[in-house]
Amino acid sequence: MFVRREVRSLSDDTLAEYAAGVGVMKKRNPADKTSWWYQAAIHGSQEAADDLYNQCKHGSWYFLAWHRMYLYYFERIVRAAVVEAGGSEDWALPYWNYAIDRNHSTLPDGFRKPDDEATNPLFVALRRPPELGIPGINEGAGLPWEKLAEAEAKALARPQFIGDTQVGGFGGGRGPAEPKLYSQTGVVELRPHNNVHNLVGKEGWMADEDAAAKDPIFWLHHANIDRIWAQWQSDGNQNPTEGAWRDEPFAFFDVDGGEDHKTPGQVLDTVTDLEYAYDVVPSAGGGGEPEEAAVPAGAAEPDPKVVAAGDGLILTGGPEDVSVPFEQRAQAEVEEASRETDPRDLYLNIEDIEAKMNPGTVYAVYVNLPKNPNQETLDAHYAGSISFFGIERTNDPRADEHPHGLRYSLEIGDLLRSLGDGERYKEEGVHVTFRPETLEAPEGMAETEALAIAEAPKEESPVQIGRVSLSVG
Repeated sequence: MFVRREVRSLSDDTLAEYAAGVGVMKKRNPADKTSWWYQAAIHGSQEAADDLYNQCKHGSWYFLAWHRMYLYYFERIVRAAVVEAGGSEDWALPYWNYAIDRNHSTLPDGFRKPDDEATNPLFVALRRPPELGIPGINEGAGLPWEKLAEAEAKALARPQFIGDTQVGGFGGGRGPAEPKLYSQTGVVELRPHNNVHNLVGKEGWMADEDAAAKDPIFWLHHANIDRIWAQWQSDGNQNPTEGAWRDEPFAFFDVDGGEDHKTPGQVLDTVTDLEYAYDVVPSAGGGGEPEEAAVPAGAAEPDPKVVAAGDGLILTGGPEDVSVPFEQRAQAEVEEASRETDPRDLYLNIEDIEAKMNPGTVYAVYVNLPKNPNQETLDAHYAGSISFFGIERTNDPRADEHPHGLRYSLEIGDLLRSLGDGERYKEEGVHVTFRPETLEAPEGMAETEALAIAEAPKEESPVQIGRVSLSVG
């Protein structure tokens, strides 16, 4: 049994073993199936396709299971490289839980010191650079850990795998027999997964689906995503039972360079199926009691009913606003769904998303945000956050995929109920604000400075949003 531990609970020697193993793999011929470069290309690559290049399953209900398999085989290959370098035979892949507290939100020292790719196999220069006076991720800036903790807690509280704002999402469809015209990610993929990719890698490898796995921190990030799924499973939630999910085979290369296959149904229990477990470091905020399921566990929930829709907008790196007005019918629907005894959810949908490339920006989404807000007001109106990691694949699909649209949904029922303020949202609709998120500077930076950086004019590759709507389901 191998135990994956939070990276900051490990000794420097254990992380040094990871660095040594990575160093061994980087020296191998890129055509070697166990080389660093080939393993990264399995996730994505712009180079000429080889046997198993470009296999990652983003925007798909296979996302969690495929990446669990990917990490499993990668960990075995790294462990052999660690032993080859004179390290421990029981080495296991650490995970990076950036949502524990401010200290854990920064990139671990071993990945940024020394800042020399020639001597430190874990250092990557192509990570998010300094921005308007805030140090970059390699210089000690931190991720917005409280937002990431909130995202994890919400994910752990979702009772279903399949559905809008549920853990596993829909992807290009519930399965091959039920295709959809859009990609709907699960909440774990939407955040924290996508957001951390962009916050660490804007203008660098981690924000690029075709380069992300070249960065050694990629694997610790995905081990944390796998930990969240393992926690959700251990809380008594059920994975899909459909054969289209459980029995779909995926190919990888094992430690000997030979091809091997697994299905999602073969990786549901990390202990009995894959011989690894996570340590006892608690997840941030915990999941609490799962919400009462509206449909049988593991099954697809009904599509929510759209009750109001507003215009679209274009995001170019700065704050943007859009209104979703209510007609009389929508007022009645939202009022009914807002009752504490009503089991339905209220969804804010960001739809028909298109872009030529991922701009690398994470946008915090606020509902009915007053003008000139301070941090307390921002927190009170925060609905969630979105980013666009992997959006290039919607227009440039691979393998047997087909072009599709992209849509994100945020559950905002509790937020609307908490805002109240004369029930204005029931009468007029909702006003939605998108504001770019930044890294957190080291301790001591004034709140006003941080807010000013978020509001600073920016210009980047545009993201077109076709419409913003509200639905009940």
